[in-house]
Amino acid sequence: MTLLVSLQPYSDESLSGFLRRVSERNFAPSVGAFLKCIGLKSRLTYSESELARLSSELGVGVAELTRRQVQQESIAALLQAKHHGRNVKICPLCIAQAPYERIGWTHGAITACPHHEVRLVSHCGACNHPIGRDSSLEICRCGSAHAHAPAIAASRGELALSALLLDVDHVARHSLPLAWQRGLAPVDIVDLLSLLGRHFPGDAALAPQSKISSGKPTINVLGARTLSGIELMMDWPNRFDNALAMRLKSTEGPGLAKRLGVWYRELHQRYLNTAYDCLRNALVQHLSEGFDGHLNLRISTLDPQHLQGKCWLTSEEAGRLIGMGSELVRTAVITGEIEGKHTVRGQNRFVSIHRNVVEQVRRDRQQYFDATTTRKQLGVSKVVFERLMQAGALRKRTKSERPPLVAGEFFAEEVLALVARLAGSLDVRDVPSERLVGLHDISGRRGISTDSICNVLHRILASEIRPVLIVTSLHGLAGLRFDLQDITNNVIDTEREPMLLVTDIVRLRGWKHENILQWIKQGVLGAVTQIHAGRPQHRIPLSALLDFMSNYAVLADLASRSGSKSNHLLLSLKPAKVAPVGVAGCGVKRGVLVRIDDLLRAAQLNKRQQASS
Repeated sequence: MTLLVSLQPYSDESLSGFLRRVSERNFAPSVGAFLKCIGLKSRLTYSESELARLSSELGVGVAELTRRQVQQESIAALLQAKHHGRNVKICPLCIAQAPYERIGWTHGAITACPHHEVRLVSHCGACNHPIGRDSSLEICRCGSAHAHAPAIAASRGELALSALLLDVDHVARHSLPLAWQRGLAPVDIVDLLSLLGRHFPGDAALAPQSKISSGKPTINVLGARTLSGIELMMDWPNRFDNALAMRLKSTEGPGLAKRLGVWYRELHQRYLNTAYDCLRNALVQHLSEGFDGHLNLRISTLDPQHLQGKCWLTSEEAGRLIGMGSELVRTAVITGEIEGKHTVRGQNRFVSIHRNVVEQVRRDRQQYFDATTTRKQLGVSKVVFERLMQAGALRKRTKSERPPLVAGEFFAEEVLALVARLAGSLDVRDVPSERLVGLHDISGRRGISTDSICNVLHRILASEIRPVLIVTSLHGLAGLRFDLQDITNNVIDTEREPMLLVTDIVRLRGWKHENILQWIKQGVLGAVTQIHAGRPQHRIPLSALLDFMSNYAVLADLASRSGSKSNHLLLSLKPAKVAPVGVAGCGVKRGVLVRIDDLLRAAQLNKRQQASS
């Protein structure tokens, strides 16, 4: 076939547009009729043999024709055949400058002209007839010029998407991730943007979709989804982060796929181009900071190495970090002992704890020692440790006094302070080696009775008996050495005057602890007050206790012996002018004391009254 007019394609002209222009200049009624004359049919994609035939007829190289046509397996995102439709979109301003079809005008995702910043037009502005592949790009069949169609300004998202696919430098493209701002777009970027747009279809639908169609989308649906996807990537990474935050905030439960959608799996399994690393990194960072569900790192498509610093932990992960069983952590969250999130789905319970709470529990547990650790820190045996506890060396904290999930009963600072205080009370002097004894030597083998050992330890803790030597190679209190003579002298003093603690009197007499303290405060019970471990400690000499019991009677004891009540007994004694000595601040008045002399006087008075009667 001999052409009347031979033409060469423009640099940015598509193959379908070039064939349209050639057929028009050679007076063919349509592109199909023109191709029929050379033995071909109008197609979206031509084979190699067909391109060779076109090359020989048109006088244009095969390579030049190939780079302008869409292909099934194109290496360019712009020329993927599955993303192109049968109709054409045009830029009225481009048509006014030069009436030919540009590459990309049939692409479903390209909806704007980045050169003129207007939307592409797919229908006649006068009659609304679609612009087909065989239609004229200059004049519609109704006679209206396409160049006179209204020019509507394109949005930033439309301009950014079109500039990205056409590889045009535009200011809207600069708000995309850095890897997307320059150069050709990855070949599968339209599929990725469509995937994002399918799961995040605009600002009005941030919640998970009840059902998302997985079928092949139409060209119009592809364009809408891709536009939603590119708008998600605008102002990177703010919009993407906000969309993830809103999605996770509006949902609950342990499953990531149910709350976020399955798109993240495809991102990590299918879209492996390094240009998408920005998406993967932003997703992992957001999940590590804001996702309070469960991430099974063994089967998760996310890289476990990137999730080691995640903020929300499962009970198993929290238990491993704290060093305790996951069931204890789960129970603590459910009962409200520690802060966390508790989700119930049927018979399944899911618990998540923020890393800050876990770290606080870890710090709290480090501030307390259990009995075994305390004994090792002190460097003493179990027997010596029990004797030190009897002497009041350390105070056990009850569960109500300890922070949540803390099993240790002894405050670590107090344990270390005890060692430092006794070591700091060193009284250096020359003592024969045979008189040097350690805490473990204070026993019956040295002629010290069991009752006297506690009193000796009392004086050691009060720095009344001070170490004379420290063996630095031994840990804690094990290196303290005392002068046996000091201990022997103390045993002699102790045997002359036994000293009792308030707890000892409580155990012996059954009186209330607070009542005994009240009697000491009133001065009716003699006691020696010493500062021990920063706290006052009352020690009652045995003679003072005997004096107290010989001068005073506890009203509650008298009532118990007589089968009466304290109030009734006191009322019966009032006529004899027996007045209480002191009343502790308790409602049942068990701290009331009466003088034995007053009771004797009342008895004598009653005897005289009976004799006179």
